[in-house]
Amino acid sequence: MVRIAFHYLGCRLNEAENERIARDLVEAGHQVVSLESHPEVIILNTCGVTSEAMRKSRNLARRMAAIGPSVLVLMGCAVDLMASGETPVPDEALRAESRDEIDVVRIFRDDRPVATRKILDAIARHWPDDESESHSIYPLRMRSFIKIQDGCNNQCTYCSVRLARGRERSESAASIVSEIRRCLELGEREIVLTGVQLGAWHEGARHLPELLQEILSGTSVTRLRLSSIEPWHVRESLWSLWKDARLCPHFHIPVQSGSDEVLAAMKRRTPLGPYEEKIAAIRQCVPNVRISTDLIVGFPGETEAMWRDTMAFLERVQFDDVHLFRFSARPGTVAASLPDPVPAEEKRRRWNEAERRIREIRRARMKRFVGERFRVLWETSGEEHDGMRTWSGYTENYLRVSRDMASGVEMRGQVTDEIFVENDVSSGEGEG
Repeated sequence: MVRIAFHYLGCRLNEAENERIARDLVEAGHQVVSLESHPEVIILNTCGVTSEAMRKSRNLARRMAAIGPSVLVLMGCAVDLMASGETPVPDEALRAESRDEIDVVRIFRDDRPVATRKILDAIARHWPDDESESHSIYPLRMRSFIKIQDGCNNQCTYCSVRLARGRERSESAASIVSEIRRCLELGEREIVLTGVQLGAWHEGARHLPELLQEILSGTSVTRLRLSSIEPWHVRESLWSLWKDARLCPHFHIPVQSGSDEVLAAMKRRTPLGPYEEKIAAIRQCVPNVRISTDLIVGFPGETEAMWRDTMAFLERVQFDDVHLFRFSARPGTVAASLPDPVPAEEKRRRWNEAERRIREIRRARMKRFVGERFRVLWETSGEEHDGMRTWSGYTENYLRVSRDMASGVEMRGQVTDEIFVENDVSSGEGEG
């Protein structure tokens, strides 16, 4: 039985890939441990969405090597982008960080479907005579991420993910349903579907709404959530399904800018008018829904007038949360060579302005739920204090809730009815 640690940087898709591999490796008899537990194998899933993410991925690779595993597995977008020439970290550099000889295994885009087999092959090279009959238990997360789709066919001018992930491709409905059943049998309580282009999932003439219906009818799932979905994939045939209470009323729908001129330069497919109409329709149709988005600050050519349009857009839509990014020029993308870059100081000023207003709106929208009753899935606990322990969990619409409970009470995986209170507004700020 080999001790294996996982780490990831970036999106939920990386987390979903790690979780799938972890379930496979535990099923093969190995043990998932923390990075602090001296693992023999470390699996690092990297991110390349920004230049900062690339820098962090390179540093993490060196840090993981320095822990001293026998096998270091590197995968994810940064690994593919480094293979194409973007400041790679060679095996020799990683071996120099390690106290011992280290076997570096790189899993590239085309290898992802067989990642588990390649990792098991590496383990067999180092421990060929391991016939341990020890059995390991998969460490439950309570919320499982399931990858249903990979790759992207869009041409957004700023994005390097399509360069790393390749063309769109979908998992079969049968394999998705099987993996969800596997997670539920292990004891997971919530399923989150994820993909690079989640809404692009299809199998023949069947699309995401049909997949959701099959999951709801073919499994015992009680909480089913979507991760990020692009606005051009959000249609009434999708949100009308939310009459089923098992579908969590939370949507993350990236917009990227509140200026139609900037959206055109980004080659985004949905202008602001149709986008806002969809948000309004979802809020009308889905009770207690929360909607979040992504926003890029300082795209090349973004004038002060365009930025004012974005701030006005934020005021109109009143998102429940916004993930805010400063524009980062990525090698190989169209936006990297666009004229009129926004100076770094101006990007910082705009980011700060937006962040302040986003915080105010987020708090005001959370306060709307004070006094409402929700179902909370309890997931994590803190330190004991005076015979009490603080437990945290999430409502169906992704509000974070914390409660002090008697230290002897085990709440992990339990679902209880709770009233959202004023203290939850403060403890939940920054979540989403």
